[in-house]
Amino acid sequence: MAIKNIMVCVAAEGISLITVKYAICLANMFKARLSAMYVVNERLLHELLKSRVLVDVEARGYEKELEEQGSRFLDRIKSMSEKKGVACDVAILRGAVHEEIIKQANALNPDMLVMGELKEVLSLKETFYDEGERIFREAPCPVVVVKNPSLVEKLYNEL
Repeated sequence: MAIKNIMVCVAAEGISLITVKYAICLANMFKARLSAMYVVNERLLHELLKSRVLVDVEARGYEKELEEQGSRFLDRIKSMSEKKGVACDVAILRGAVHEEIIKQANALNPDMLVMGELKEVLSLKETFYDEGERIFREAPCPVVVVKNPSLVEKLYNEL
């Protein structure tokens, strides 16, 4: 079976940039199409409202800021991909991060999902509530977890 469709889930620009670069390397190597997903975390916004950390008008502003940030980042990913000869589709999703990523993975049926390194889990409770951990465990396809940023940079620069 050939790898023809790779999905990558991204958050903010920081560490996700390394994840994206590795996904681009894999897509280039396999001559696969890349699909990049960013999720506006509506569950977090709801919790911030519920706990009164934000009032409604602040939450709407924060939501808009998250969407704009995601849009800019996805534009950057598309540009990076095209410069390396990789076809890339991008999408902004809304909802609970793990639910939306799993829903997209089920819809797109990727040959692999590329995601950033999992956070250190300090308690069993965190295992059940960490978005990355849930994506890793619930993904319907093989999952590649990206580590070693210096190696990824080297591979990406050699493309």
